[in-house]
Amino acid sequence: MVMGKELRELAGSKSAIVMGALFALAFGSMYSLRLNSLPGISLESSIGSLLFFLTTVLGVFLGYTYTGQVFLREKMDAVIETLLCSPITLRDIWIGKTLAITALAHAFALVGGVLCALVVSFRSGSVGVLGGAVIVYVIVVLPALIACFVGALGCSQFLLGMKENRIVSLVVFAPLFAILYGVGYGTMGSFVVTWLQVALLAAGVVVVLMGLSYAVGRIRIERVVTTLS
Repeated sequence: MVMGKELRELAGSKSAIVMGALFALAFGSMYSLRLNSLPGISLESSIGSLLFFLTTVLGVFLGYTYTGQVFLREKMDAVIETLLCSPITLRDIWIGKTLAITALAHAFALVGGVLCALVVSFRSGSVGVLGGAVIVYVIVVLPALIACFVGALGCSQFLLGMKENRIVSLVVFAPLFAILYGVGYGTMGSFVVTWLQVALLAAGVVVVLMGLSYAVGRIRIERVVTTLS
């Protein structure tokens, strides 16, 4: 119920849709231009590293942006008080919001990655064959990774006040985004996605999500209410 409500509101927000489309085009263009400037790189390796880093950067960035709209906005408007008075538990609210944000951020990340890969393939005159590890990462592991980031921010926004949340978001997001973008841009074409990397990421995100779910379940409603002022 919470997921459906939040997803409908996000999908119906022009700013959310326009932002997702613009950043998918912007980052897709930068990464595709980077690939075109690298000589002697196989198309398969290029497409694999492109999809890995581009979808991750897009998913994390849009997840961060949508988290502010979904979690922080309701605290600013005191809408969260109404939800807390309902039979829905705080963990259910957190799960619903996290899943809604993850679904839309992942969708735009996929669209941006696929379109960019098609452009690169078209310019090269051939179609690159994706490895199984890349496909599993983009389809299965990436949304869980986005959910980890979104869920952690959502948990923080339940616990902290509005001012503290803005500080924490900037302190956590800015370095993380800079690292992801810098590493992806710098290793483009030479980075090979392996099954071991995907398995380690998958195991890591499962552990983090379990920890976040437990932590949210321990938050008292009174704690959330006291952070509204």
